Amino acid sequence: MHSFVVLFKKELRGNVRTYRLLIVVAVFFVFGLGTPLLLKYLHALVPAEDAGIVIPEFTAVDAVKGFIDTVGQVGLIAAILVAMGVVARERETGTAAMTLSKPVGCGPFIAAKLAALALVFGIALAVGALGCYIYTVILFESLSASNFFLGILLAGLYLLVCLAVAVMYSSFFRNQLAAGALALVTLVVLAATAGLPVMADYSPGALLPWSQRVASGGGPDIWGALIVSMGVVVLTTIIGWQVFKRKEL
Repeated sequence: MHSFVVLFKKELRGNVRTYRLLIVVAVFFVFGLGTPLLLKYLHALVPAEDAGIVIPEFTAVDAVKGFIDTVGQVGLIAAILVAMGVVARERETGTAAMTLSKPVGCGPFIAAKLAALALVFGIALAVGALGCYIYTVILFESLSASNFFLGILLAGLYLLVCLAVAVMYSSFFRNQLAAGALALVTLVVLAATAGLPVMADYSPGALLPWSQRVASGGGPDIWGALIVSMGVVVLTTIIGWQVFKRKEL
């Protein structure tokens, strides 16, 4: 446990020093503010006669759903880009060998990296969600804060799944691009399984639609997707740890 805490603090300092935390927070903050703003003033930006289409009147629910859609798309790409090199880069530069030459196990090494990234993306998501909530209330109408932020927690779990998968593949390869490509393919397949009737209530991809329903005021609970997603996080972390400790550093 002591080695995990030490490594976790080291990873946090690295995320701050390399401006990774600042960049991820800025991305989520921009989209958090931008989504309700765009929907509110879309009519002014794209006049109906120029667009050739009828633009509907958007509501607070549309703004919330739009932000969560953005989390699922931009957040997924950001998670892969940030996480695909956390282990691979250290193997490539030899930093991992130096760290593991000390009394540090491979398990805490992998877990600390995932935990630090989870905190980075958690902070970023919280900042973006707060901006989205405030602007949605100002520009549209009042929302239930408890429902909104509970829905954001579910979206955060989806991001954690993305991070866990990317960290796992990063522990497989020295090549960051290979890790990122495989993570992207895996996550796209996982998201697509939500469209299968047998997996509709269990796929991690079902977390985002559930998040949208909860944040917008309610909807059926699909606890199976929550349990499976947590299982995926644990399983990918264990697999990454077991594969990494057998790799030549």
